[in-house]
Amino acid sequence: MNRVPITDEILAQLPRALDHDEVDHPLNRGAVQYVAWELELEALAEFVGEADASTYYEALRQVGVEPRPGGENEGGLDPELDG
Repeated sequence: MNRVPITDEILAQLPRALDHDEVDHPLNRGAVQYVAWELELEALAEFVGEADASTYYEALRQVGVEPRPGGENEGGLDPELDG
């Protein structure tokens, strides 16, 4: 995974994938990538597969999604995701 550019095309496609029923949480990159392929959002599918976590989080924030809204405990873990 690498730092890759966040293009306007990525920012346009990301909300479509995140709104899909298959995506249960924005950090579920596997589901986001699967939906991107299903919706033929090829640029997004490639981005999700290639981008490092920092770049992916930045893209989420740019479309108005906070990667871990609320739910975090004092150790920085999200009980829903981290057990």
